[in-house]
Amino acid sequence: MVLRRDVRMGVRDQVRYEIIEDFRSRKISRRQAADLLSLSERQLSRLTSKVRQKGMAGVKHGNIAKKPHNALPDVLRTQVLDLMQNRYFDFNLSHALEMLKAHHQINLSYMTLNYWCRKANLGKRKKRRPSKLHMRRERMANEGLLLQMDGSHHRFNGDDEWCLIALIDDATSDIPWAKFYDGETTWNCMDALRMVVERKGIPWIIYTDEAGWSKRAGKRLHFSQFVRACEELGIKVVAASTPQAKGRIERSFGTIQDRIVPEFRLYGIKSVTDSNRYLEQKFLPQWRQKYCVHPASLTTRYRNLPAHIDLDNIFCMKFERQVANDHCVQFETERYQIIDRRYGSLRKKTVTIHQYRDGRIALRYGHLPLEIKKIELPERIWRKGA
Repeated sequence: MVLRRDVRMGVRDQVRYEIIEDFRSRKISRRQAADLLSLSERQLSRLTSKVRQKGMAGVKHGNIAKKPHNALPDVLRTQVLDLMQNRYFDFNLSHALEMLKAHHQINLSYMTLNYWCRKANLGKRKKRRPSKLHMRRERMANEGLLLQMDGSHHRFNGDDEWCLIALIDDATSDIPWAKFYDGETTWNCMDALRMVVERKGIPWIIYTDEAGWSKRAGKRLHFSQFVRACEELGIKVVAASTPQAKGRIERSFGTIQDRIVPEFRLYGIKSVTDSNRYLEQKFLPQWRQKYCVHPASLTTRYRNLPAHIDLDNIFCMKFERQVANDHCVQFETERYQIIDRRYGSLRKKTVTIHQYRDGRIALRYGHLPLEIKKIELPERIWRKGA
């Protein structure tokens, strides 16, 4: 039922009006009417007087259809909705609030912005899925005890697909290293872990998925080399069987994609170099302020890197080969001559080939380096009918 163009009468108000009318016509007593409306008799008298003066509208509160004294100006609402529609259309509401405050000096509450955007059907909202049961796991007590590592493939700049490889500390949610790479390769995983070791120290456990652990080709070809490098540093690598098992790094990727993609668009960031600079200098410091927590124990479990360890000889590919009778070693399509005579004959001995990321090749017999030279094989001429 409509009383005026801006005031509507609900079912509850109609029942209240009928009870008051029954009281006025003496069908029920004052006490019965007060009990039915859950009012005192004195309040019932006031409400009856209003109905007598205003009719059915008397059961409504006096402030109905009046503008609150603390209501925000319509000009501000129009400005905010215009910004949300044209500038921050792909920002979530919390992120948009930060941008409105930082760049436009507009300070709103979350509920106000949420109400305005819902009425105007604006703003990005997370799609909800049916919930699944996953038992909560307590965080590790110490920083550096367990790092979760994974890669996220996405078009972060809107055009090119990059892979964000990141490591997150299970105890604090700190991201000690993250970088955009061309893919989730073993070399890039080694590079990410090396930066953590150089900046923070050696962690105890790396928690990652099972991609690349088998000998089949995949996104992490020769990932067993990464596991070998971790073992040489005393790091235990644990494989997660489900994405939920490493939920902390998976959720962080969702948050990073949700926030950094619109920021790249807003600031016109397109190249991978500028993206990594923004990620390291701006985004990750903000992440530490906003999302990191205090660990249960303040004792760090990162271990210092021993002075005698050369990371170049750890974060490389290592392959064992047997030395031929002519003191040559075959690796892929190349042959290398061992010209080092300090250790006598190495015929039939097993040596280790170190393949570095820049393409260099080195040979070692145990821990001893060997002098080698690459043999230029003569080009074979194939003749038709030969």
